[in-house]
Amino acid sequence: MRGFSDDERDRIREELIETGRELLLTYGPKKTTVADITDPVGIAKPTFYQFFDAKSDLYIVILERELQEYMETARSELEDVTDPQEALKRLFWSYAEFGDGNKFIQQTVIRGNYQDVIGRTSSEQLDDFVRTEMAEFIPLIEDIQSRSDGPLSEMDPLTVLGIMGSSIGLLVLHKDEYEQYEGQFEGIEEGYYHHMQDTLITTLARGLTVER
Repeated sequence: MRGFSDDERDRIREELIETGRELLLTYGPKKTTVADITDPVGIAKPTFYQFFDAKSDLYIVILERELQEYMETARSELEDVTDPQEALKRLFWSYAEFGDGNKFIQQTVIRGNYQDVIGRTSSEQLDDFVRTEMAEFIPLIEDIQSRSDGPLSEMDPLTVLGIMGSSIGLLVLHKDEYEQYEGQFEGIEEGYYHHMQDTLITTLARGLTVER
């Protein structure tokens, strides 16, 4: 089996990640084979397993990168924002916009089946991934909590994440259903889906930060 220099390994790994992302976005996880990923990179299919244990492991790396980009956006949105209600609104909006606008999330979660992506990923690896991503959010939430006298201040940061995912995330997941009602309600000029997003985010941010 051919060996690779460190530079070659880094280059091939990056090409596999980029090719895998493009194919996943175009064809989805089920229709993308390992050979589809390795052929454009110029390596044999068995060589793929020198870099990743399974196709699902490659997809996890892609997902990690997408989420890291989102976290950079979220941090930028919260920079220099001192008001806790405004900070929470910005965090919620960045989360909603990530779900609405990120092509990878749209393909794998909104239009696809997340299980098709994580596939054979071990439960231990998946748990590590979830813990790592949650750990990215926690400092942002704790910083907002430190400036709030509302209910938010006494919540576990993981509870705040749960609220965000089970409300805003769920709305994003069912966007198509809400868009069926676009233009059918007087007084809602910006569209029913956007109206629901704005109402939900504003209400949650105010309710969690209002002083008791």
